[in-house]
Amino acid sequence: MLNTNVWLESAGSVARDTLIMEARRRHLQHQPPLNLEKWQEQRPWLLESIRSAAGTFPEPCPLDVAEHGLVELDGYSLKKITFQSRPGMRVTANLYIPDGPGPFPGVINMHGHWEQGKIAVRVQARGHTLAQEGFVVLSVDALGAGERGTKPGCFEYHGAGLGASLMHIRETLLGMQVYDNMRGVDLLQSLSYVDPDRIGATGGSGGGNQTMWLAALDDRVKAAVPVVSVGSFESYITRVNCICEVLPGGLTFMEEWAVLGLAAPRPLLIINALQDINPTFYVSEMIRSFNGAREIYRHYGAVDKISYQAIGLTHGYWPEMRRHMLGWFKRWLKDEGEGRPADEAAFTELPERECLCFSENNRPDTISSIAGYVDSTARRLAEEHLEAGSGLNPEEKRYELEELLQIPDFQSGCIISEERTKIEGDLEVCKLSLESEPGVPLPLTILSPSGAPCREAILAIHPEGKQAILSRCVLSEMIKDDCMIVLADLRGTGETCWDSQPVQGARFHNQARAVLWLGRTMVGDWIRDIEAIVDYLKEEQGLEKISLLAFEEMGLAALGAAALEDNYTSIEVRDLLGSYLRNGEDMLQSMAVHIPGILKWGDVSMLAALSRVPVRIIKPVDWAGRPYGVDRVRALQADAERLALLMGLSAEIFVTTG
Repeated sequence: MLNTNVWLESAGSVARDTLIMEARRRHLQHQPPLNLEKWQEQRPWLLESIRSAAGTFPEPCPLDVAEHGLVELDGYSLKKITFQSRPGMRVTANLYIPDGPGPFPGVINMHGHWEQGKIAVRVQARGHTLAQEGFVVLSVDALGAGERGTKPGCFEYHGAGLGASLMHIRETLLGMQVYDNMRGVDLLQSLSYVDPDRIGATGGSGGGNQTMWLAALDDRVKAAVPVVSVGSFESYITRVNCICEVLPGGLTFMEEWAVLGLAAPRPLLIINALQDINPTFYVSEMIRSFNGAREIYRHYGAVDKISYQAIGLTHGYWPEMRRHMLGWFKRWLKDEGEGRPADEAAFTELPERECLCFSENNRPDTISSIAGYVDSTARRLAEEHLEAGSGLNPEEKRYELEELLQIPDFQSGCIISEERTKIEGDLEVCKLSLESEPGVPLPLTILSPSGAPCREAILAIHPEGKQAILSRCVLSEMIKDDCMIVLADLRGTGETCWDSQPVQGARFHNQARAVLWLGRTMVGDWIRDIEAIVDYLKEEQGLEKISLLAFEEMGLAALGAAALEDNYTSIEVRDLLGSYLRNGEDMLQSMAVHIPGILKWGDVSMLAALSRVPVRIIKPVDWAGRPYGVDRVRALQADAERLALLMGLSAEIFVTTG
């Protein structure tokens, strides 16, 4: 088989370093203001920007608290409850209540990436410890974890494609959790035995991340202790993190010190682990954000209310960390001591199953999972698009699409490397690279009939790179007398791939997260790459007819490019995700497909309907990668044709099973 490599060595590090350098520049743009007045001007804008990026924060509905069991313990009890955070969405929780009338300080306790959620032993431990010291503790299951997973009785990881699917309906897992936790504060304040003016928040890992955001957005949290979770937004870029810790576009308008600073002047203790293996949470990264936040506390004259501890342990919420948390809360929520570590009393760990609100197969439908919430909302949105009547304006839809995709805006000419050519049989092989934007190299291998001038080209792209195209296509059937084949690696793929380790079966996990933090989408980035290659083919090769052949998730970029520009003669996409609507399939699609707000705008059928040239969709697939059957293929074509008709477009759309 022909070797399509342009370079002798991979350029993945270049593609990765481009993102890292962009993050570095963003970090340097965000510096603490020099006085309190400037901060107070900036603060409302930051809060509004966070809320806008995180999703919806609806008006509170009734909590409708229900009890599901009680466990009597020595000096306190554990009550198993659910409460309503949004209409029809209930949160499973454990409430640790000291004996006596109170009123006691309250603490909301958020678990990290423990799939068992609130019942995990190390999450329980905080409830036992604090309850014995006279705190009411509410331990909640984060959306998608614990008893709020997809299948009753099964614990699952709520991140990767599952958590990212919330973005399709313009929500985020980060924002959904924050809102649930705000409703948890509502619940604590509603209890007669809780002092509503003495509420604390703590959590480890992902729960520590939630602690930080909750304290920033909810002034009712009077003291906070985030554990093994504080780093810097810059350090998130290209490293490993959960989708529950992603705020789309977050690094475009703030750094992590600002989130911590939004808690000022309320007491804040940050605890990180010296032996944490994730560079994002290295103590050195935490200190960078601490130093920025301390400037805000300094403006309030409250430097004594912010502190950090670096403890020689691994990632977790260990007993030594609980001692620091306990001393901090006793100081600031009970006016006891000076905030130094406090010894915790011995407690008996409960069997995890004893802390469940429901038996394994007895969970009611009102306990919504991520998939259930997204699916019901997505179906409603899809129906609205198809029932929109004749009022759909194609140019408005194209403008909205461009806004969704956040395509980088670089109009300068491409930097092109030397073209190297050779003859192989009847083919002329040309290898070169160009830049679609500064620091983003794209390697191209161009195949054309030897000695024959070409008037058109087929640009072929695959998420696994150029070589994968040759394994999927019969080259001799593609080559025509006057047509060249352009095999291209778009950014982060093929010879520029740097994120090769799938997470929960989804590739491009860290690349997609990094791009989202920087206010972009992978599909939008790929469209920019396609545009740059097409500009080269037109300007340097003198071609007028260019067709696109795209595989899998790159089909979204091809359809998007054809909807936005009239540079192409035809589009063919193979093995493309046929719809953002999920019909119970596992979420195994690439992380590159996730576009915030896509289902508020439309679906794959809308992309096809807006194409300015004929479209062939060959063997569309579902979220699990399974090919559509005949009925779903026909439905996709019918939906696309109906949308085109509603917009007054004469689209040529052909969908087939093979």
